[in-house]
This record gives sequence, C-alpha cells and structure tokens, in this order.
Amino acid sequence: MSAIPDKIGRYRIEAVLGRGAMGVIYRAHDPEIDRPVAIKLIRADLLDGENRADYLVRFRREAQAAGRCSHPNIVAIYDFAMHEGNPFLAMEYVEGVSLSQARERGTEFEVADAVFVMLQVLDALGAAHAMGIVHRDIKPANILLVGGSRVKVTDFGISRFDSSDLTQDGSVVGTPNYMSPEQYQGLAVDARSDLFSAGAVLYELLCGERPFAGRNFAEVGQKLLHADPPDLRERSVAVSLALKAAVDRALAKSPDARYASAAEMATALRGAMQPVAGAGGVEDRTIVVPAASGSTSAPHQASETGMTGSFDSDTISSVEHTLAQYVGPIARLLVRDAIRRSGSVEALCDSLAGNIEQAGERDRFRADALARLRRGLTMSGLGSSATPTIPPEELEHAQKQLTRYLGPIARVLVKRTVAGSGSPDELWQRLSLHIDREDDRRAFLSGRRNRA
Repeated sequence: MSAIPDKIGRYRIEAVLGRGAMGVIYRAHDPEIDRPVAIKLIRADLLDGENRADYLVRFRREAQAAGRCSHPNIVAIYDFAMHEGNPFLAMEYVEGVSLSQARERGTEFEVADAVFVMLQVLDALGAAHAMGIVHRDIKPANILLVGGSRVKVTDFGISRFDSSDLTQDGSVVGTPNYMSPEQYQGLAVDARSDLFSAGAVLYELLCGERPFAGRNFAEVGQKLLHADPPDLRERSVAVSLALKAAVDRALAKSPDARYASAAEMATALRGAMQPVAGAGGVEDRTIVVPAASGSTSAPHQASETGMTGSFDSDTISSVEHTLAQYVGPIARLLVRDAIRRSGSVEALCDSLAGNIEQAGERDRFRADALARLRRGLTMSGLGSSATPTIPPEELEHAQKQLTRYLGPIARVLVKRTVAGSGSPDELWQRLSLHIDREDDRRAFLSGRRNRA
C-alpha cells in the first residue's frame, strides 16, 4: 500500500476514503477552522500526456460548479488549490453511505423510501440547473444517504456550464448504465439528461434492477438507444400505475418527451404518491442501512454511524488515546475502521496493532491498551450504585466462569463491571480484560455459551 501524504496544502491527512476515476479521496483536518474535510486529489497519471490540460480544466471547473451551488442536498466545496503540481478540492466531509453501498449491504427501499430519496436529489438538481450546471453523472455512487433521512449529491467532476465548450460533441463522459441516450451518443446535453439519469436511479431503487443492464458498454448502449426498460410494474407490484408512468416519462428516449425541469418531475412523483402515502408521508422518512460486514471504503465520504457496535465510548476513547501515542492523530480513524470487523476488545487491539510498523511497539501497544482498559474498568465500578440492566442469571453465569480464572475476586469484579455495561456482550468483553493470558481470555468468552 502506498504511503499517504502527511499534508495536502494546509490540510492534515488522516486516511484514504476511496479512489475513483478522477483521483483519490482523503479524510483530512482543516487546522485553521478546526473541522474535518474531504480532500479530492487528482490522480497523477491523469496529468500525463496530451490530455493533461483537459483534465486540469475539468477539475478546476468542478470546483467552480459545485462551489457555486449552496444547497443542503449538495456536498459543499470549500477550497481549490494545487499540491505539488496537482490540483485538489477541499470538500464538506459527510458521514454517510452512498446508495450503491446501501444496496450492496442489502438495503431494500420501500416505494416511499425510494421516492423520498429522489425528491431530495431533484431538489439538488433543480438548484444546480437554475445556475446553468448539469451534473452529467447522477448514479447511486454519487448520492449519499446521511443519517437515514437526508440526501447529499456529490461529485460534480464532469458537470458543465451551459456556456462551456470544453466537452465537445463526440466526447462521452458518464456512467453508461445511467446515461441518457444523447449523452451516450456524445451529443449536447442539458438538464433533461440529468433527469433521465435520476429516473434510472429511481427505477433501480424501486425494483432492485437497473433499467438498462448489459454485459458491456455496447450492449448497454444498444438498450439505451433502442429498448424500453422492463415493465416496472412487473418487477415490483408495490409500484402504482401513476408512479410507473412518472418513471417512464423520465426515461423517455427523446429529451422533449421528458420532464422540462427537476421541479416538474418532483411534482409528478408527489402526485403519484398521494393516494399511497398520504399528505406528507413521502417526505418524512428514515431509512435504516445495515452495518458493513467487513472493512469497506466509501467512494467519497465515510460513515461512523453504527460503527461502535457493542463497544462503549470509554473503551473506544481509551484505545484511541493509547494508539495515538504510536501512530498520531490518525488513531481515531483507525479505531473506527477496526471496530467494524472486531467482535471483542482482544480482536480490536490485535487489528489495531497491525498498523504499527515495529514488532516491539506492536506488542507494547497491545499491553498498554489492555492495561489501561483494566485500570479504567476497576475505577469506573467504584462507588457505583447504578441498577444493572443485565439479567441476574447472566451475571451469575459470568461470575461462575470468571471464578475459574481469577478465584473469589470474580464476584467483586462482576459487581463493579456491570454498572458500566449496557449489554451482556459488553459485560463479558469488559470482564475478559481482567484475565492476563490470552488463551484464558478466549476460553472465558467461549464459556458464555456453556451455561449449565
């Protein structure tokens, strides 16, 4: 893995968030304003050769376009500058997951959820279109779901001003499954092209399939130009005739047959949902996205929602503080990434130790972290009179198992630890930290299942 830079401009780099066609996305900290930011640095290889000037102009235009759009559903652009000859953007850091990630995690969008998301996308597009800006790459990966109830559109990297002539006829830019027919052909595009792409995304959210799927670029293109998408009502019985008609119009081959504006399309969607959702029912939703089953990297931003699992905040803070002594400020990001794939404090410390280069320091970190956690557990239990929320039989079993390794003091440790434990999982993990030998700790945790 290539090393990440310590700084880009004035921004302190903390982690890689993802890599895309235009470059690398980093999570960074702005020391001047004391806030997190996302840094988009253009890929160095894109600056080589005869297309260098075109890429530089396009990247600068992204800053100009998105920077002009101040809207709650658009990821904000803070800064544009050069780093070692390469351009970069400093953007709003958004804690969310893209729609593509949500789909990969198994999220199924109810009809009202899908329309709820699209109405916010259309609000964002309406604001951009009013300023003469066409996004040109609306797709699930560029739509972020924040906190289950808010949408942010990102990546205006290939947007264009109506007055710009940078993208000439015959130049195809975009993602083929969501392109409009005119964009696929390299013809001039306007706001109605974005509405076609929005219709393609909505179709996928409603039935779980892309409207124009294919094995390669050419096959997708043939369907875009000459085939109608599979009947939406046959793919999802929950879709009403009115909603199907609204999506079909957005996906019309001719721009003239589509909606004239994002506002018109939004009005049609609201009208199609009124008999189903009732007044206001579409625009007051919360979408639950399952947590990632392993380590994942968001293409633009990273989510910390739901990442802590059964680890309490004191444990996380303690581990972060200890790791920071070995790796610096990036410790916070490393801990939150490791939590996603760690089921116990032991596993968490083992995972984090892998980020330390020297073997001796890895061992020292692990010992320091466990020792700090043990001290914290002992002190947090003193004088506590909190009412346990864990069943008495669970406490009795935990005490019995812990006694095998620590003797009579197990009763005192259970009594102290339960006050700060919000769940049985947390109780057992915290108790295991009092056991010195790793094999014994694992055996203790395994003993939870062997209740007599």
